[in-house]
Amino acid sequence: MRKKGQITVFFSLALLCVFSLMCGLLESARTAGARCYLKLAADSSMDSVFSRYHKEAWEKYRLFLLECENGDELAKVWKGYMEPYMDTSGWYSMNMEQADTMQLISITDGGGHYLNQEILDYMKYGIFENITDEKGGEVLLENLKEARAVKQLSSSFRSHEREAVRLERALEDINISLKQQKAFWQAAKEGIADFDGPEFRREADRLKRETDRIPSLVKAYEKRADDLKSSITETNKALSEAKEELSQKVNEAFMSDTSCYESYVNQDGDRRKEIQVLPEKMELVRQVAERAKERSYEVESIIDQWDSDDEEDDGPDLTSLWGSVGEIWHEADIPVLSYSNGVKDPEKQKLLEQVEGFLQTGLLALVLPEGKEISKGIISDNSFPSVTCMKEQGPGVDAGIMDRILFGEYCSRFLTNFLSEEDKEVRYEMEYLISGKHTDEENLKQTVADVLMVREGLNLIHILSDGQKREEARALAGLITGAVGMAPLTGIVAFFVMSVWALGEAITDVKMLLEGKKVVLLKTRDTWRLSLTGLMELGKTGTCTGGSGDETGIDYTAYLKLLLFLGEIRRQYYRVMDVIQMNLCREQEDFRMIHCVYQAEIRGRVKSRHMFFGGIDPFFPVEVRTEKAY
Repeated sequence: MRKKGQITVFFSLALLCVFSLMCGLLESARTAGARCYLKLAADSSMDSVFSRYHKEAWEKYRLFLLECENGDELAKVWKGYMEPYMDTSGWYSMNMEQADTMQLISITDGGGHYLNQEILDYMKYGIFENITDEKGGEVLLENLKEARAVKQLSSSFRSHEREAVRLERALEDINISLKQQKAFWQAAKEGIADFDGPEFRREADRLKRETDRIPSLVKAYEKRADDLKSSITETNKALSEAKEELSQKVNEAFMSDTSCYESYVNQDGDRRKEIQVLPEKMELVRQVAERAKERSYEVESIIDQWDSDDEEDDGPDLTSLWGSVGEIWHEADIPVLSYSNGVKDPEKQKLLEQVEGFLQTGLLALVLPEGKEISKGIISDNSFPSVTCMKEQGPGVDAGIMDRILFGEYCSRFLTNFLSEEDKEVRYEMEYLISGKHTDEENLKQTVADVLMVREGLNLIHILSDGQKREEARALAGLITGAVGMAPLTGIVAFFVMSVWALGEAITDVKMLLEGKKVVLLKTRDTWRLSLTGLMELGKTGTCTGGSGDETGIDYTAYLKLLLFLGEIRRQYYRVMDVIQMNLCREQEDFRMIHCVYQAEIRGRVKSRHMFFGGIDPFFPVEVRTEKAY
C-alpha cells in the first residue's frame, strides 16, 4: 500500500515554526536578561569603585573622596571590577571590550558646590545645640550687616573728626601768628617810644617775616577745609546708600549725631571768608612797616644832621620826630579773628586718638592673653585648590542661610582655631578660612581685627540707642572743645568720643574672647564694661584688663562662625579644601584635592554571543552606561 506524507510534512513545518518562535522568545529573553545583568554588573562595579574612598579623609573630615588622577585610570579600575561578572556571565556569554569615562567631576569643581553638598549630606544627621533656624539666621545676618555698615561709617566719620581737628590746628597756627604779629608790633611801638631806631626796625622786620607766613598758613587751612568738605560729602553719600542695611532707629540716631559734620562745614564757610582776606591785610601791614622804617631812617638822619649854634637850642624835638613814625606805625591794622580754634584740651584728644592708634600699632599684643604664644605656622603651597582651581571655576551656587550656618558649624567641629588645644604645625585653620594669609600670625591678626570690627559696630549701635552714654560723650566733647568752641565741632568730637568708646569696649571684648570667655552679641547697660574714665586710661597706659565675661554670651569660636557667615562662601569652600589637603599631605605627600572624584559616568562596550541565531557572525555589541556620585 502506498503511504502518503502530507501530514508528516505539515507536522514538521508546524513544529519548525513552533521551535523557531520558542527559540526567538528565548533569545529575546536572554538578550533582555543580558542587558539587565550587564547594568547590574556595571552599577555594582561602580559602587565598588566608589567604595575605595580615602579612609583618612573620612575619619578626619567625614568626607568621601575618591582618589583618581584621570578618567583612564577610573575606567581601568571599573573594568577590573567588571571582569568577574564577565567571567561568570554563564549563558549570557559576555566579554568586556572597552571602557570609557564619559564624565568626571572633581570635588574642586563647581565653585565648591560639590564639597558643600558632601558637608550638608553629613551635617543633616548631626545633633546641634543652640543653633538658630532660618528665620533667626536672617535676623542674625541683618544684625551683622548693620554692625559692619555702622563700623565702616563710624570709621569714616572718625577720620573726619581728625580732619576737623587738623583744620582747627591750622586755624590755631593762624591765630598764633596774628598774636605774634601783635607782640612784634607792640615791641616796635615801645622802640618808637624809647626813640630807639634799631630796636624799632628789628621788631618791624620780625613783624614782616611773620606776615610772610600768613599766605602759606591760609593756603594750608583752605586745603584742609576743602579736603574735609569733599570727604564729608562722600561719607554722607555712603550713609545714604547704607540706609537699607540700617534699622530705622539706628539710622535716625546716626543722622542726628552726624548732622553736625555738615553744620561744621557750613559754619566754616563763614569763618573761611574772614581768613581768605588775611593775605591782603598782611600786604597792607608790610607796606606800613616799610613806610615806618623809611621814616625812622629820615628821623635819625635829621637828628644826626642837626646843627645849631644857638646855645638856647635844646636840639631836635625827638617826641615830634619819632611821633611821626608812630603815626605811620599806628596805621598797621593787625586783624584779630572773631573765631577761635575749638580744641582747648588737646591732651584728652590725643588720648582718644591713641586708642584708635592701637589698630595700626599693636592690637594683637594688646588683646593677647598673658603668657599665650602665637603659632609660627606657615601656610604656603602653590598646589592648594584655592590657587590652582578657584580662578578656573565659575561662580559657585549661592548657599542658603541654613546651608551657611551648617557650613560654619562643620568648620567649628573639624577645624582648629586659636583656642584649640590640638598640637599642629598650622593651628589657626578657621582663621585661615576667614583671612587667607600665609602664616598663622597674619591670619590671627586679621581675624582679630575682623572680630573687633563686628564688636565695634555692635557696640556703637548700643551707644547710639543709649541716651545716657550719648550725654556722657557730649560732656567729654565739651571739655575737649571748651565752652567757647563751635557747637558743630563739639558735636563732631562727641561722635568721635562715641566711636572710640565703642572701639575701646570692642578691644575689651576681644581680649575676653581670646581668654576663652564669652561676650554677648547685643550689649546692654548691665553688660557694658568700659567707662569713659577707663577709656582715657586705656589710651594713656596702652593696657587692657578685659573682664569676667558673660555666661549668656558666645565664645570666640562662635564669633569665627559669624565671620564665616558674613564672608564669601565660595572662597571659604576652597580654603577648606586647602586645609584638608595640607593635613592629609602630612601622611601622604602626593595627595591632591583636585584628584578626588565626586561624581563619574562610565560607558562600557561588551561583546555578547547569540545562542540560537547569528549565522556566520553570532556576536553582537552591547553598550552600558553607569553613573555614581557621593
